[in-house]
Amino acid sequence: MKTTRFFLFLAALVAMSVADAQQTSAFRRPPAASLKALKAAVGKPFNSGWVFIDGKYLDPPYKVERYGTVIRINKIQVTGEIVPWEEFIKTQKGVKVSRTETAVPAGEPAPEPVIEEEPEPEPEDDWESSLDDLFDDAPAAKKKSTAKKKSTYKPRPPKPTVTVSYSLDGEFVPNDKSNALLQRVNSMRTKIDSLLRGGGYCCFSSRYPAITADGGAARHVLSKLPAIMKDNPSLHAFSQSIRDAGFVYFSEKFVEDLFRNRFDYLKLQKRYNDIIEKEQMEKLGL
Repeated sequence: MKTTRFFLFLAALVAMSVADAQQTSAFRRPPAASLKALKAAVGKPFNSGWVFIDGKYLDPPYKVERYGTVIRINKIQVTGEIVPWEEFIKTQKGVKVSRTETAVPAGEPAPEPVIEEEPEPEPEDDWESSLDDLFDDAPAAKKKSTAKKKSTYKPRPPKPTVTVSYSLDGEFVPNDKSNALLQRVNSMRTKIDSLLRGGGYCCFSSRYPAITADGGAARHVLSKLPAIMKDNPSLHAFSQSIRDAGFVYFSEKFVEDLFRNRFDYLKLQKRYNDIIEKEQMEKLGL
């Protein structure tokens, strides 16, 4: 039994190594023109903070980089375009605007017509006739209610889809407007860099919004997360333990990603222990 567990554990470690080697980003790459025109802005490497990409823990040191219109960490793209490259093109002189109409396929069925029924009118309250009927041998004939009317709506033919695109002949020339857009992208790089340097964590994925926390919250999460990842072999138990620990802001998809990479608890626990040990040594002046 112990031998079987050992081989299962060894297989998990091998799978972790393969996943580390093959880790890529699912974000759409920035346009090649943006890489040439905007170049890259790379920060200095550092060892603080915690980075998760699709629930997979990424070891430090970290180097946060603006790569054209996106952000990368250790050359792995972690965001989509912060500002679309098209917005930069719009700031240029001589920009060309083209509109393309995509017609609806001929064989596509038209939507069914909508049939609306008018409400039946309320019967008139003919109280005088009713009193006569009570004392008359031959009651007056009742008035017939108005029949329901139906109206049909004929749907209009679907309009073609109009796509507007912008193109630039010649080289990109920076100006005040383009520099303001670039500053927005650089500001995002700076925020991520500062958060991690302060001991916070950033969890990125193309399938759900990024999850971030500052140093204090990250310290609390990382003190509990390794044990949760280690002690819960099923997704249901793992998810429940995450909620019980108070991490209700973890999205369901992120929890699934963490569970899929739960053997990363070995790296997380070692890193956390090293941080605690370092702090204790510093308190002792060693």
